[in-house]
Amino acid sequence: MKISTSCEHGIAAGLTPEQSLKTMKAAGFEGIDWSLCADMDAPGAFLTEAWTRKVLNVAHIAKEEGLALAQSHLPYYPGHVENPGDGSAEAFGKAWMPMYEHALRACDTAGCKLTVVHPMYILGSREKTVDANLYLLDRLLPVLRQSGIRVAVENVFARRNRKYVPAYVEEAETIRDIVDGLGSELVGACMDTGHANIFRYDICDYARTLGDKLYALHVNSNAGEDEHAIPYSLSAWCERMDFDAFSKTLGEIGYRGWYNLEITGGRFPAQAARPFYEYAAIVARHFADKV
Repeated sequence: MKISTSCEHGIAAGLTPEQSLKTMKAAGFEGIDWSLCADMDAPGAFLTEAWTRKVLNVAHIAKEEGLALAQSHLPYYPGHVENPGDGSAEAFGKAWMPMYEHALRACDTAGCKLTVVHPMYILGSREKTVDANLYLLDRLLPVLRQSGIRVAVENVFARRNRKYVPAYVEEAETIRDIVDGLGSELVGACMDTGHANIFRYDICDYARTLGDKLYALHVNSNAGEDEHAIPYSLSAWCERMDFDAFSKTLGEIGYRGWYNLEITGGRFPAQAARPFYEYAAIVARHFADKV
């Protein structure tokens, strides 16, 4: 199984995109988790040709360095902010559908055939949450059919006053219901192990529930907050996830996607980019080879 992660860590540390991608390739990564989230809080900057040129430049360099576009990530609405407008799916779509479509056009141009989306949630109603996401994804289907891009719905979380609150989108069953409700092979699930762990779900059971609809992974660890740590880098008494068993489960359900790390190394200096990516690649390879 091939391994991937983001080039944004090196860039944030001060490397150029080319330097970061070269470092990733040398470390052993075979693909990138391509971010399409820059300027997502500023539609005026997001919905421009300048934005498209910037993200496509990263994709071009990745390919030049021999790195595949393993998957990408669409802009996402923050989980701690109330839904736009009147809170309805229609209002959400009016605000965010143009950015989704803009990002998907970049995906199509670059040839990235898998992207991740955060689902919308409506507090207090599982049924309305599922229906809202069916409405939004159904509006995206014409673009997906035309381009052949697959979308993976990620398990996420809601937060109020710095506390995680139940919102149904953290549940594997809800993600599965959204995917099954749409009934298209172009829509599947993305599992974020850290998000599952925040709510103390067993990640192996979680993966089994998603089953053959699991298209993408965001593998990371945490001690109850959304830390996005490299698996098994936490103190042993803080680590609640069994990533060895998780790899075995991925094999059991027939997962054939990328072993993708969605991680952070914090605010490290540029000189630390190489050992950071080397360490992450060794860990990813260790678990990917067990699937």
